[in-house]
Amino acid sequence: MTAVRFDHMDQGTAEHRWAAPLAAVPRTPVPALPLLVLAAHPDDETLGAGGLIHAAAAAGRDVHVVVATDGEASHPSSRTARPAELARIRRSEVAAAVGALAPGARLTFLGLPDGRLVGFADQLAETMASLLDRPALVVAPWERDGHPDHEACGVAARRAVTAGSTGTLWQYPIWAWHWDDPEHSQLLAASPAGMELGAAGRAAKRAALGCHVSQHRPLSPQPGDEAVLQPGMLAHFDRDLEVFVTDQPAAARPDYFDALYAERDDPWGLADRFYETRKRSLLLAALPRARFGSAFEPGCASGLLTAELAQRCSSVLAWDGAARAVELARARLADQRGVRVEQRRIPADWPASRFDLIVLSEVGYYCTDLALLAGRVAAGLAEDGVLVSCHWRHAAPDHPHTAEQVHAAVGTGLRRIATHREDDFLLDVWTRGGESVARSTGVLP
Repeated sequence: MTAVRFDHMDQGTAEHRWAAPLAAVPRTPVPALPLLVLAAHPDDETLGAGGLIHAAAAAGRDVHVVVATDGEASHPSSRTARPAELARIRRSEVAAAVGALAPGARLTFLGLPDGRLVGFADQLAETMASLLDRPALVVAPWERDGHPDHEACGVAARRAVTAGSTGTLWQYPIWAWHWDDPEHSQLLAASPAGMELGAAGRAAKRAALGCHVSQHRPLSPQPGDEAVLQPGMLAHFDRDLEVFVTDQPAAARPDYFDALYAERDDPWGLADRFYETRKRSLLLAALPRARFGSAFEPGCASGLLTAELAQRCSSVLAWDGAARAVELARARLADQRGVRVEQRRIPADWPASRFDLIVLSEVGYYCTDLALLAGRVAAGLAEDGVLVSCHWRHAAPDHPHTAEQVHAAVGTGLRRIATHREDDFLLDVWTRGGESVARSTGVLP
């Protein structure tokens, strides 16, 4: 999740500062598809996609709105409204709002805990995938919006679309309008597109926003009952424009990893964290041979694992897409014979050679096209080669796939000879023949 910090009671970014940047945002037509909208809380659907919902319904398309939580934690300090009462109020409000936008739309409540959706990302993804039984436009909160619940929904929606291959994903920002800086905007850097609402769409959205009384008016004069949506925040949603991020995940942008390395030389703490050193030791211990001829390690970062592989391989080809990572790896490995470090991005790029060992460590989930990655691996693995794959298992907004999805794809057609699963990561080893280490080393006949 992103490290954005903000307070909804702060003044935030004034709406007029967005006027010029938004005028330059390209406009996009609405795909002629059924609409499946995911909201983290009641009112997200109206704030972020109310005009789109109205436009889709007016065009005669099916509209289904899924609300992940009941928003019962919107006023945690309230002494007048208990969470159960807030949940009841907010369900009623969103039903009225969706009715104002798209009469006849389907509305589904999941009842997941408000403020804790990060722990339910897998369940959300499975639910959304189960609803994608036909091609549809899937609309969800932006996965870098700064609110953990919003980001969890964005991640889940992307996973569902990727898993089913039947959806087109649009993501809508909400709190980014409040905390982002238009002059150095993370949102605008994601290349969003705009949809103009028109008079009817804007009127419908205003009517729907009016239904969410518990969010834009105080529950009472008592402390803790203040309105969540202040006038400055509401101004961002009274435009004749809705904005959606429609591009690939952040990690698919060419400058994504360069930006991480611009902030620090070790973005993930690979050198200092015990978690990382232990994981490398487990990966190396899982290798089924003492020595290998040639090895390929894409996504080598600064070369810490590469240096260990070089001790057990005659030659190692290490790639990374970030120029600074390649510079650091080359410096680290300058004295290592048989090691070559290059700046390349997979799976679009891939070596022509075949390798005795391919190591995919914390890189596969960045690849949007897992089928292409799996094909590259199959073509690049020697007939008696070994494939090792190790990936983080927790949800992350820049991971369009889970560890399990990556391993299922790249392991196709191979036989798994070792697996290690923890809450945090998954480690698998495959060969074509599936031979045991004991047998291949003569312990067994």
